[in-house]
Amino acid sequence: MLFFYYGQDSFRANQKVRAIKNKFKEKVDPSGHNVQHLDGELISPDDFFQAVSVMGFLADKKLIIIKNIFDNKKLKDWQDQLIKFLDGQADSPDENYIIFLQTSKPDSRLKLYKKLSKLKFSEEFEILKPVQLKTWVQKQFSKHSKTINLPALELLITYVGNNLWQINNEINKLVSFTKNDVSEEDIRALVQAKVDENIFNLIDAIGNKNKALALQLIEEKLDSGVNHQYILTMIIRQYRLLIKAKSLGSKAKNYFALMQVLKVPKFIAQKTYQQSALYKLDQLKKIYKYLLYLDEKFKSSSGQEKILFAKMINDL
Repeated sequence: MLFFYYGQDSFRANQKVRAIKNKFKEKVDPSGHNVQHLDGELISPDDFFQAVSVMGFLADKKLIIIKNIFDNKKLKDWQDQLIKFLDGQADSPDENYIIFLQTSKPDSRLKLYKKLSKLKFSEEFEILKPVQLKTWVQKQFSKHSKTINLPALELLITYVGNNLWQINNEINKLVSFTKNDVSEEDIRALVQAKVDENIFNLIDAIGNKNKALALQLIEEKLDSGVNHQYILTMIIRQYRLLIKAKSLGSKAKNYFALMQVLKVPKFIAQKTYQQSALYKLDQLKKIYKYLLYLDEKFKSSSGQEKILFAKMINDL
C-alpha cells in the first residue's frame, strides 16, 4: 500500500504519518518490530530495494517510511528504477505499507513526483491560511477539553506565527498549566514570543536606510505565509527594547548590562546593544509612534498589508 504526503506544513504531514504508523502497530505489528525509517536524502537504490523486499518479522507485512527522498542528489540516476517498482505494486493492504514523506513541495516536473501525486493516498499539506490556522488551534484545545477566547487566540498566533510545531508545544504547555479556559493573561505569562533572526536583519536595514533590503525581507516573510500581525508585533517589540536601551544612556555600557536591566536573553541583548548605535532616541520614538499607527491601520485595512509595510519603510 502506497502513501505520499508532502508540503511546507511538515507538522500536519508528520501527524498523518504518525496516525498510519499507530494504526499499523495496532492492527498488524503490536511488537513494533516491522516499522522501518529510511533517510531518503541519503539512501541508495540498494537500501530501498532491500528494505521493501525483506519480509516482516512475525508479521505478514512491514511499514517503511522514507523521508525526503526528493532531496536525494542521486535520485535522477535511479528514479526510473523506483517508478518501475511502484508500477508493479497492486497498492493494496495485502502488501507492505510504503510511505513517502516530503517536508517540502517537490519539483512538479519530476517523474517520481508525477507518479506519487497520482496515488490514491496522496496529499499536499500547505501552510494554513489565517482563518484555517485559527480553526486548527481551536480544535487542538478542544481535544484537551479546553477553549480559548478570540483575543487570546489572536495573541497566541501573533506571538508564535504559523509554525504548527511551536504552536503545538505552546498548546500543550497552556493546557497543562491553566485550570480554566485560556485567556490573554495566560498567553502573556506562559508563551515565549518567537524572535526571528530576520526581524533583527530588518531592524538593521531600516537603521542603515537600506529600504530595498527592508522591503525584500518583509515581502519574503509575507510570501512564505507568515502572519502580517506577527511581523509587526515582533518589529514593535524590538523597537520598544531599543527605546529602553537608548534611554539608559551611559548605564548601558555593554550588552551584559542590557541583559540585567531589560531581562532578555543574551542573543537579544547583543543585537539590541548593536542596533541602538544606529538610532537616536527621538528617531526611535518617531518610528515607534508610526508602528502603533500602522497597527491600527492593519485592523481596518484587510488585504493591504504589503502596501502598508512598503509605505512604512518609505516613510521611516
